[in-house]
Amino acid sequence: MIGGGALIRPLAVLSTRAGHSILRIDDAGSDAASCSHSDMIIVAGDRTALVDLIRRVASVARPDAVVIDATTSVEDEQADGAEDLVSEGEWISLLPSLRVVRAFASVPVEAFMVIVDQTSTPRLFELAVPMAGDDVSAKERVAEFMRQVGVKPFDLGPLTVSYVMDPGGSLWDKALDLAELVECVGWLSGDG
Repeated sequence: MIGGGALIRPLAVLSTRAGHSILRIDDAGSDAASCSHSDMIIVAGDRTALVDLIRRVASVARPDAVVIDATTSVEDEQADGAEDLVSEGEWISLLPSLRVVRAFASVPVEAFMVIVDQTSTPRLFELAVPMAGDDVSAKERVAEFMRQVGVKPFDLGPLTVSYVMDPGGSLWDKALDLAELVECVGWLSGDG
């Protein structure tokens, strides 16, 4: 897991609970070489803040690793403008693999914390998490990972539609169950 921010904590807890080994790289002092054996890399936080860490990891990561892009582009109100932002194209070119799946960032952290806090009681609400990607086998791996950590995967399609999961997008900051997500996507496509 690369980055910081509120999303990393619940994803780390849920991943560990599901039996996965976790390596966190969250600052310049972290040993990026340790992730050379990782077959899945979760990147979370603000893209602009993660550029240097991503460059370090990209130089040692496996080229067949699946990258879960759970980042957001946050425009700093103090910044002069576009030079401080990382464009979608620039971001994808920095990632250590072309097997990229956008997921998790659009769902409020509080929804994942509810799952973390639930122990053995049956859940009344099953969180559906949208994802988008171009590599079918990468999406299958991410979907399996999602099921293992206790959420329902929902495949939106290729990366080009992931904008609906970004800040300001129609799926941004939504915690929905599967039926609600199906209805929302149907409404977006004009089929709802």
